[in-house]
Amino acid sequence: MRKTPAVFALIAAALVLPAAPAQAAFMAPDTACSASMGAVEVPGKLVVPAGATCTLTGTVIRAGVEVGIGSTLNATGISVAAGLHASQAASVSVSGNSAIQGHAKMLKGGTASIANSTAFGGLEIAENTGAVTVTGVGSANADIFIRKNRGGVTVNTAQANGNFLVLENSGGLTTVHNSTALDGFKVENNSGGASVQYNVAWDNLEVNKNLGGTQIIGNRSDDNITCIDNAPAPTGHSNVAGADGNGAMSGQCLGL
Repeated sequence: MRKTPAVFALIAAALVLPAAPAQAAFMAPDTACSASMGAVEVPGKLVVPAGATCTLTGTVIRAGVEVGIGSTLNATGISVAAGLHASQAASVSVSGNSAIQGHAKMLKGGTASIANSTAFGGLEIAENTGAVTVTGVGSANADIFIRKNRGGVTVNTAQANGNFLVLENSGGLTTVHNSTALDGFKVENNSGGASVQYNVAWDNLEVNKNLGGTQIIGNRSDDNITCIDNAPAPTGHSNVAGADGNGAMSGQCLGL
């Protein structure tokens, strides 16, 4: 069951959003980073050139961040007034209470990691060849979407203030633990095994068509928990559907 606007208003009131980028930030020239930058202010967009390595510590970026082909970004405690976009990067790591006001996208690269940080405009990590790690992450105003990665996926203690979708990942175990979706939660079509434990869905939780062995333990949904066409059939226990009074366990989840 989707929560009322009043509930979302309370959630929004508890969040402190970074300031939106001023028009001057978009007009400022790009700043290239091919070494290290500390707690300085970048007046416009920060660009990591193709093949470069950029290390940011406490840096304030007044527009967005663009990570080039084959490049590496290691960012700790940064503040980004727009979005972060990495396409075909070798490696992207964001951690240390970083705040990204816009959408964070890590696409078609190598490894991708975001930890103890917030992507206010949503998080998308897709089609990467290396390991994907999402821990202690909030998506304050949008979905979290993790799909078609080929090096294994680890999600722990993440919250999507929308839908949480973990789909079509391979190359290792897909682990989704201790995470929350304020709308629907789906873990579907993953191969290499899936571990779905101690998650909370304010709407439906769906664990479908995963291959390689699936564990479903201690999850809670305000509505339904559905499991279909997992091979082999999932194992687990202590799952609760209809936590708000409406909903049921169905499919392969019956008895779990």
